[in-house]
Amino acid sequence: MLSKRFLLAFFFLLLVAMPVLAQDGDPATELQKELWCPICQGIRLDVCEQKVCQQMRDLIDEELAAGKSKEEIKQQFIEFYGPVVLGEPPRQGINWLAWIIPVLLAAGGLLFAGWMTRSWSRRVQSQVDVAPGADAPPDEDSYLSQVEREIEDL
Repeated sequence: MLSKRFLLAFFFLLLVAMPVLAQDGDPATELQKELWCPICQGIRLDVCEQKVCQQMRDLIDEELAAGKSKEEIKQQFIEFYGPVVLGEPPRQGINWLAWIIPVLLAAGGLLFAGWMTRSWSRRVQSQVDVAPGADAPPDEDSYLSQVEREIEDL
């Protein structure tokens, strides 16, 4: 029985791993995954169904067949379509802010959440340390004595 379970698990893992194993190191496919459609927002070149993207994929195949490197082809696309084809802002100049600001905001949010948690826990601790009834208004004591008298009368 153990061997059947082992074989079933093995075939399941093999089934899950097949798409990963099926990927080859094709430079055209890798480059298509690194470039983004200049017309559609947020769609990679390898999955975009626009005619311009099909033409771009064909151009990548032609350029690779002509002997150009991936970086040369990528630079050619950047010159023609602009940096939007990279799908991310270049890491230079003012564009560094697009990389730094989210990290700073996340760190600031974590620090604020830690500070608020600490202040809330101190406030709760200070309320627990106070003896119950020590700060009770006089009306509460008279109310309690009235309730006790009514209970005794029953």
